[in-house]
Amino acid sequence: MPQHPHDTRYRAPGPYPPIMVRERNTDYARVIYDDFAGRDSELTAITQYLYHHFAANNMEVADLLENIAMVEMHHLEMLGQVIVLLGGDPRYWGSGLSYWNGSYVNYETDLCRALQANLPGEQVAQQTYQNHAAQIQDPYVREILLRIARDEEVHERLLREAIDRYCR
Repeated sequence: MPQHPHDTRYRAPGPYPPIMVRERNTDYARVIYDDFAGRDSELTAITQYLYHHFAANNMEVADLLENIAMVEMHHLEMLGQVIVLLGGDPRYWGSGLSYWNGSYVNYETDLCRALQANLPGEQVAQQTYQNHAAQIQDPYVREILLRIARDEEVHERLLREAIDRYCR
């Protein structure tokens, strides 16, 4: 059964920063489009985790994947709010203004290969959020991006633990 997205088992400890920006900046919004709904984005992570949740033949792993998806949904919500505050349009598109599509999702149905398939996404997300935080000079937006990166570290750890438990 899914938990609340603030459940500390599925996210980094500590509060989320307030959703605010220093000033409107559509260039910053465009950077965040890739995090929001690009190929390697929160939207892709949500749909991939939910697909793997539905396909999982192990209830504990299915619950894990669903709960990680819930945290990713919270990230999507925060990023959408930031995009609006920056003066951007929270459409489901990346920085190149190409719309998100379902081909970005890994549709693996084997439990262990599905768990393995999610690891690179968490690693890329951590690095991307850190890179975007370094590009964006707004301290409020940077804090939000770095906080999300810490959640992605937790997701990577949880996936590795599940792989060690069920796939070795």
